[in-house]
Amino acid sequence: MTALRYAVITPDGNLTHHDGPLAWDTLLGPEGRARVHLPGLAVAGWVNDIGLLYPERYPRNITGSCVLATLGANIQPYAGPVVFTGWNPANTARGLLEIQSLPQPVEHLDFAHGAVLKALAGQTPRELSPSWAEQIREIAEHARTAPTPGITIRTVRLP
Repeated sequence: MTALRYAVITPDGNLTHHDGPLAWDTLLGPEGRARVHLPGLAVAGWVNDIGLLYPERYPRNITGSCVLATLGANIQPYAGPVVFTGWNPANTARGLLEIQSLPQPVEHLDFAHGAVLKALAGQTPRELSPSWAEQIREIAEHARTAPTPGITIRTVRLP
């Protein structure tokens, strides 16, 4: 377990901030984690690597999917909790860990979460446009209804 500052959006839409040990298997599940790239931010999102394949164990996280899209992630459904940590890709070349504590303040995450909740409730956040709110509702519908991606296994014949 790693001790750091992180945040979690649960499938019911709640955002909580934490300081302390980050138990990946407890938060995301034992199957493994996948990093969700958030371009231009010193933050990374983390989701269960195969959560969509187990909907009874990892329900789709509509709010988390919308917040991730708002922060620049690919638009797609995500399942189970979404964990946010700090991220420093510049550390890679020096061989240091890229995962860091969530930077403070985390206004961009709190703002995005609040704005998404308002949009999903049919409102338009004061700072944003009605078209933005409508796009969030469309992303939410996609996250609810998109088919679960399949896995294709191909055989390869070696010479």
